[in-house]
Amino acid sequence: EIGRTDDVVYRVLLNGYPQKTPEQLGVSTWQQAHYATQLSVWVALGQLHPDDLQFKDEDVERAVKAIRYAADHTEDTQDVFMNVKPTGKQEAKLNGAYFETTLYTVESNAKQGTYQVELNQAPVGTRVVTEQGEAKETFSLGETFRIQVPKSSKSAELSLKVTANLTNQHAVVYKGTDHIQDATILLERSQEKVSQDIQVFWKSMGGLEIRKVDEKKQPLAGAVFEVLASDQKSMGTITTNTDGIARMNNLEIGSYVVKEVKSPAGYILHDAPQTVEVKTGEIATITAENQPIYGELEVTKVDVADGNVKLPNAEFEIRNEKGEIVAKGKTNEQGIAKFKLGYGKYTYKETASPDGYMLNEETFSFEIKQNGEIVKHAVADEKIPSIQTTATDKADGAKEMHTSQSVTIQDKVVYKDLQVGKEYTIKGKLMEKASNQPLVVKGKEVTAESTFTAKEANGSITLDFIFDATGLEEKEVVVFEDLIKEGKVVATHSDLEDKGQTVKFVKPSVQTTATNKADGSKELEAKNAVTIQDKVAYKDFIVGKEYVVKGKLMDKSTNTPFVVDGKEVTATSTFTAKEKDGFVTVDFTFHASALEGKEVVVFEDVYQNGVLVATHSDIQDKGQTVTFKNKPVQPKPDQPETPSKTPDVPAQPEQPQPKVEQPAKSQPMVKAVETQPKKAEGILPTTGGQEENPYWRWIGGIVMLVGGFVAIRAYRTNTKANE
Repeated sequence: EIGRTDDVVYRVLLNGYPQKTPEQLGVSTWQQAHYATQLSVWVALGQLHPDDLQFKDEDVERAVKAIRYAADHTEDTQDVFMNVKPTGKQEAKLNGAYFETTLYTVESNAKQGTYQVELNQAPVGTRVVTEQGEAKETFSLGETFRIQVPKSSKSAELSLKVTANLTNQHAVVYKGTDHIQDATILLERSQEKVSQDIQVFWKSMGGLEIRKVDEKKQPLAGAVFEVLASDQKSMGTITTNTDGIARMNNLEIGSYVVKEVKSPAGYILHDAPQTVEVKTGEIATITAENQPIYGELEVTKVDVADGNVKLPNAEFEIRNEKGEIVAKGKTNEQGIAKFKLGYGKYTYKETASPDGYMLNEETFSFEIKQNGEIVKHAVADEKIPSIQTTATDKADGAKEMHTSQSVTIQDKVVYKDLQVGKEYTIKGKLMEKASNQPLVVKGKEVTAESTFTAKEANGSITLDFIFDATGLEEKEVVVFEDLIKEGKVVATHSDLEDKGQTVKFVKPSVQTTATNKADGSKELEAKNAVTIQDKVAYKDFIVGKEYVVKGKLMDKSTNTPFVVDGKEVTATSTFTAKEKDGFVTVDFTFHASALEGKEVVVFEDVYQNGVLVATHSDIQDKGQTVTFKNKPVQPKPDQPETPSKTPDVPAQPEQPQPKVEQPAKSQPMVKAVETQPKKAEGILPTTGGQEENPYWRWIGGIVMLVGGFVAIRAYRTNTKANE
């Protein structure tokens, strides 16, 4: 044996006869195939040059070319190699009771052989198995294998290597003799091959599941747990979902401690630790129960003005965050109401107030956070304020009023149980009693208001209603009042039948009767000094009010004021009405000498506080009218026959006459006449100083008296003229 040839010769032998059949080589006989192979070997060994070859057999020529082409274009080698695939670090995955690797393949160019797998740092129970799961120690070339690690093994890694005994063909040259040429043949030779180390790891993982429930076994979300390993290393926290479940996966197998670090909202923390064993590929489950948090709301009802006064029978209702009513109750005799409530946010409000108190409409909020927590609130109520009103005439406090273009009704509002220091507003309006509708003047309601700050709980305030009362005669007006605090009506007084709130507008009237004051007749003498007395009968006057009656005389014929000495003839009388219906007299004293035959009408106006409230001015009213008589015509007496001898007439005594300066105008002569003039009989007076006719005596006296008056009158007239 000379030794092994190179791989080119080796590939020639692999692609020549007898490795290939004559048919594969394209020849008919084995001799042709053998000859073509031998020629190819000599060329490969360099013993022949391809150009020196001359072929007589075309088939052999084609076969040589095919063998040489295959030898030059393949990479087959007679050196044995072995590869284990995959070569990288592999993770064994849990499959049933084992962590399994993928399949390993031993690749080799050996014609045949066997191999074994050697494991290093493998856990007890680790085995090498075929693809079908059969455990074996020795594998034939071409078989695959995998590694199985028991799942109870803790996470770790191992290494493996493959040792193979491989058999392959070699091209060997044998030296010939002088008579026999060298021979090159393929011989099988065995060889051991060892792979490099291959790493395998696995993770022995399990999981943990915690179920959180309440006292009724209903799931609870939001519970937070911390998971601790056996060495107290924290593995993290997990939180229960809406199904009440919290999970932690990929935990190394072993013992763990689970501790609740945050309870679900509204529940007591259950912080007792629990131990759980986590196994490979399994989920360890524990259940934890929480008890709900309960607290208490304690409401104390007090008087807002005096917090020491506790109020029973105030009713409250409690609502949760959804607005649902969860509790109701009322305060006891000590003014306290208690409500047991679970964790959460709440609101409450008063739904019924104690007797005599206003409802507190404020909504209060509170929260129960801790178990056993007591939330204490004090809620104050105001006493229900009250108001009482009294409406009067502002001028004098009367309940009856006269109409005018500007009147003022003053309403005194007496209030009780107000909050000291708080601002209030009194708003009032006038109501027409007959219609029970607001009084409207010039298209607007008659209102008044006043804002004030209560200095005392009880007190009073006045409101003035100023308006035009024209046309409201015989109407009753009622004042309605509202007491307002912070925009809300807290008290009202609106009783249409309340006399204290009512003011009546009267419709006064007067009727007058004018007469001669001297005798009560309707006729007067037209003389210097006369007095007309007018009896003014009034109706529906207001008792206690002062009135002024103003009268004047009117000339009926001209319907103009009667003027004496350049002035109207007027008279005034002031009186206080003691009864609603009555009368008063007014005297008109004046010089009436120029009114002979005139008719005079008395006009009267009645004023109250400067306002005209009644009048009587009918120029045709006979009751208001008086007549001045015409002076009687003095008839001339019949003259007696003149006697032949004038009889002696006794001398008349000289009458004293006032010394007055007479005006240039002669004094009128006044002649006396008999009531029933008779024709003179012509009888002469008697002697001895006795009057023959007594009438003459009277006539003479009258003449002298009239003459005296005329003289005095003339004197006064002259004196005034000189002034």
